[in-house]
Amino acid sequence: MQQKKGSFKSRLELALFTGTLSLVKISPPWALRLEKKLLVFFLKKGSPRHSHLITHNLALAFPDAGAAQRAALKNRIYDHFGSMFMEIARAFVRSDKRSVLSRARVNHAEVLERALKKGRGVIVFSAHFGNWEWIPLILRDRLGREIHSIARPMDNPLIERRVLEFREAMGSRVIYKQGSLRTILKRLAANEVVYLLIDQNTVPREGVFVDFFANKAAAVTTVAQLYLKKHVPVVPVFLHYEGEAIVLDVLPEVDFPAGNSGPAAVCELTQELTRIIEGQVRKFPEQWFWFHDRWKTRPQGEAK
Repeated sequence: MQQKKGSFKSRLELALFTGTLSLVKISPPWALRLEKKLLVFFLKKGSPRHSHLITHNLALAFPDAGAAQRAALKNRIYDHFGSMFMEIARAFVRSDKRSVLSRARVNHAEVLERALKKGRGVIVFSAHFGNWEWIPLILRDRLGREIHSIARPMDNPLIERRVLEFREAMGSRVIYKQGSLRTILKRLAANEVVYLLIDQNTVPREGVFVDFFANKAAAVTTVAQLYLKKHVPVVPVFLHYEGEAIVLDVLPEVDFPAGNSGPAAVCELTQELTRIIEGQVRKFPEQWFWFHDRWKTRPQGEAK
């Protein structure tokens, strides 16, 4: 539930948010490295709930790994997201696109260019992986066209306004998720690119259950339904880091049998899209957002 704009909590969070950005803005490189270490420390110690959730998620996903191996992976996860948050903060206060684009390379952008030639728009789907915030920026730079991103507004409307300005400066034209279908269809009819993240938990009425790391997970069906019912080209895109390099991989366009848009086909295609996400997470497991309660929703009659 969104907070009221004038509430004390909203204003306090905005003050902390603004103060943190101001600190990043004036910090020299050596101080930024120290601030990142402090951020990682507070991420680890400041939220025992999220620490326990990461441990739980890693045990579900990698049951054959030893405890020490999963603990080492957990440390790499914290380190990755500490670096990612600091990178976003620096770009936020400096409006610095070039520092991102100068380190970025795109593999197989021609897949998207071919899909756009069909004239039906393109759905780009990805996951909370690597740094998903940079995908619209890099795609807009490479394709020379706007990227329409589906998002949920933040709980704090004061911070949301600042974040919306940043996202639009970084290449997104944000479409809020609630009641978004008509706008999505308009953008696709105009042969534009719509960008969605489809790797988070959902409620049963909005999704289907699929296998994700050999465990049932509730997955949204938006992409599968648009592909099957509207014949919109769908292209998986994932961003990961290789040291300082930012790598955007455009995978082959989804190819699924046409002619059936019923529930079974929607479930089967959603499973295939989830399999693609899982494949990317297995390659760079420290770069996926394990802080999220991905397996929260359970099939009816099954305890968590």
